[in-house]
Amino acid sequence: MITQALYDEGITYAEQNFMDETANHLKVDKELIRTKFNLDGKKILDFGCGMGGMSLWYAQNFDCEVHGVDIDSHHIRIATDLKSRHHLPNVGFEVRNVLDRPFEGKFDFIVLNDVAEHIQLPILKKIFVELKKSLAVDGGIFVSYPPWKSPYASHVSHVVGIPWCQYLPERTLLKLIEKNNRAIVGEEESDLLEAYKGLNHLTHEKLMEAIEPSCLKAVFRKSHSIINRMPGLSNINLRVFPLDYLITKEFVLLKN
Repeated sequence: MITQALYDEGITYAEQNFMDETANHLKVDKELIRTKFNLDGKKILDFGCGMGGMSLWYAQNFDCEVHGVDIDSHHIRIATDLKSRHHLPNVGFEVRNVLDRPFEGKFDFIVLNDVAEHIQLPILKKIFVELKKSLAVDGGIFVSYPPWKSPYASHVSHVVGIPWCQYLPERTLLKLIEKNNRAIVGEEESDLLEAYKGLNHLTHEKLMEAIEPSCLKAVFRKSHSIINRMPGLSNINLRVFPLDYLITKEFVLLKN
């Protein structure tokens, strides 16, 4: 059972992700989707939708149909409650493991937003195979994630207080996480330590390896860096050492 305090925390967090166009970790995602894709009239699958913030954002900002799925029932409960609160009829949520229960229909646009880094690579390979089967002929799969070199890739730098803390000796980092550990909204990962241990250290190379069995191809890639925040440098991709350590998020579009 999820506690009331964690439920309230989850509702607040997901609603901010939905309503706030300037939310730091999603601002670039939203800007990129708005400028690169027209989702009007599309059937969208938000795979690993979490607490539904981005699913609700698609539903509100485009004339589309959104289906959000996640394996965590706590997340889906919050997403469903937010859908009811905001009266959005064009979005639905369900607990679903696509490897156990594949989709029968097709989707025009499949999104994995801050999801792929949480799935162990052998399983991620199988998921991409299944998602390809559910992709419409001209559809695309949009993947966004913080690469492992990112200053925030550990998902715990905000509590540990150290960017790039994933490069600390493992024993030292685990002690720091344990010292600052706290419960989080999740049935599958219920605290920060579990969340950190569940990361797959995803890089672009590992992602390309994960899509190989599906035969999907990367047709677009953007590497968003801290340097892109500077005037006139918003569209520059800086992937050379050591500037690649300043990349905060990778965006990749996959197609058949």
